[in-house]
Parts: sequence; structure tokens; C-alpha cells
Amino acid sequence: MQTDKSLFELLNAKHSEYRYLLLDPLKSVASWNSLHLTYLQEKWGCESLLRVLRPDLAYSPEHCPVLLLLASPEADCDEAIVLESEAYSRDERLYERRYVCGWISSPLALDALAAELAGLCKQIKREGIVPFYEPLRLELLQTLGEAEELSSLMSPISQWWRVSCSGYLTALSGKSGGEEWRLKWGAERAQNEVRNIWRLLFAWQKTQETLPPDAALQAADAWARSATAKFHHTGDQLCLALCYLTFPCHITEHPDVQSLLRQVASDPNLHFTQLFPTLPNAVWQTLIQP
Repeated sequence: MQTDKSLFELLNAKHSEYRYLLLDPLKSVASWNSLHLTYLQEKWGCESLLRVLRPDLAYSPEHCPVLLLLASPEADCDEAIVLESEAYSRDERLYERRYVCGWISSPLALDALAAELAGLCKQIKREGIVPFYEPLRLELLQTLGEAEELSSLMSPISQWWRVSCSGYLTALSGKSGGEEWRLKWGAERAQNEVRNIWRLLFAWQKTQETLPPDAALQAADAWARSATAKFHHTGDQLCLALCYLTFPCHITEHPDVQSLLRQVASDPNLHFTQLFPTLPNAVWQTLIQP
């Protein structure tokens, strides 16, 4: 769900709940930046920050996510840090790793919410740990999963706001009473391929000024479709997926492209990225026609 209200307004509208900023120190931040953890500790006090002990990193708490309490119930958020963290998140929206993971409103106090988030890392997938709070991962879960089931899983969280990979401020609402969470195959595949989906989004951004609101969904779909080509090299799959996103037609329906795909699939020494540009000009004219 996208919203037209400012993040500051949205956070303060949840006046009866705790409001938080979630940060991921696995992404380095300049020491002079006012969002750096050392600066935040000095300004807000250690009692306002708490590590979310991600199960697979609990042995190394300095690498675990950090919750910053922005405001307690009946208090307003500090506008400066809300604006600064939102601007920072927009600037890094297409980075592979992001520092600002989102803003949370919840009836849970700091200790309880940290424990809840750590537990969710184990609940997303039946086997293994999923750092679901990473913005692209959460965006893929939200767009590829069942909305009602995800809302039920997030029931202790009233609202989770994040900046999407397209630069939109987006909200996820938790609510109780929905169906039990089950990770669907398409959503699980996207989680397993999240780095390649990010690479595809990054490459796509270089071809146009802005990405569409559903860019993550389109990229995940294009990456899944490109896997059917049975390439031997990831770069070839990335190239084909990008073609799905940028060409005005379905290029794999053209017989010359189909011939290339068969050649590359049958010989690991061949690369689609090298052969595709060598197609005759007449074929290229056909491919770029709307």
C-alpha cells in the first residue's frame, strides 16, 4: 500500500503506540553521519537502542539489526531524524545492502519487539533463517506472498513503512485473525534469488529514469522466466531477464532468438551476451518495434 501522507505524519498518527527506526549495521555508514550508531547512542542514550539478535548472528551481536525507539506512546517523533532517515533510505534504495530497513509502529515495547523480530527470522521459512526485514526481501514477500497470511504473521506490528526499490513510501499492516503463514514457492524462490533480482533491478534502473511501482514484482517474474532458458552463465540469464523488462515485445518468440537460445543452452562455451548483439539489423528492427 502506497501513501500520500508524509512519513512524519504517519508516525505521529500512531500516537498511542511505540514508534521505531530499524537499522542494519551490516551496511557500513560513515562515522560522521548522524545516523551512525555511535552518534545515535550519544544523542538518544543506550536505553533507546536495542539489538535484534538475529538467530544466525546472535554470536556476533555487533552485526545484528538495531531498533531505535523514536517515540513512546503519547509522544511525538523527532522530525529531524525521521526526515534524515527517509532521505537516506531513498538514496540507497537500489543498493545491494541497505542501512535503513524501515519505520515501525507497534504496541510492543523495545525488548518485546526486538524478540518478536528475531523470532520472525525463523518463522518466514520452515528451514533456515530469512533476514526478512531487509527492504528488498520484505518487498518481495509483500508482493509475491499472500497478503492476508503475511499480515497475520506480522500481527504484533501495526505498521511497517519502508521505501521501495522504486522510491515509493510503502506500508505493510499487521493484523490478527488471518490464515496461518505459509511461504509460497514463488516467494521462496525470490528469497533464494534476492541478490540476482537486485542485480536485475540495478541494471534496469540504468535504462530509464524511474522504475515502476511494481518493479520488484516485475523483476522477480523476469528472473524466473529467464531461468527456463537453461543458461550455463548467470550473466546470460541476467541479460535475458533485462530484455524481458526493456524490450517492447517478447523477444523469445522470434525464431532467430530461439535459435540463439538453443545454441547457448547446448554449449557452455557460448554466451548469450556475446551472440545476441550479433543478430542482423533486420532482426533488431523487428525486436525494438512496439
